[in-house]
Amino acid sequence: MSNPVSFDPLRPLGPAQPPRKAPEKASSFGDDFASAFRDQLARVSRMQNEADEQVQALLTGQSSNVTDVFTAARKAEVAFSMLMEIRNKLVDAYQELQNLRI
Repeated sequence: MSNPVSFDPLRPLGPAQPPRKAPEKASSFGDDFASAFRDQLARVSRMQNEADEQVQALLTGQSSNVTDVFTAARKAEVAFSMLMEIRNKLVDAYQELQNLRI
């Protein structure tokens, strides 16, 4: 009987799957980063709006859950602080690039 699975140690193994085709339109890193940054900016804005709505509901008596309101406000605050730190790092990096001598 012949063995249906043969292995030749002298011959290199081929790829397990065919190589993927390159995308037709290659996007640049800058475009991807800009869109990701815009998405995060929109997300932080939504978080702040939701926190404001919950505070308003608490103040008008529509809600009595102080813990949820505090949690939403704190999440929005932390997200905004993180976004500002990212912005500061980007500005610092841009200024450092401007100071490079060519």
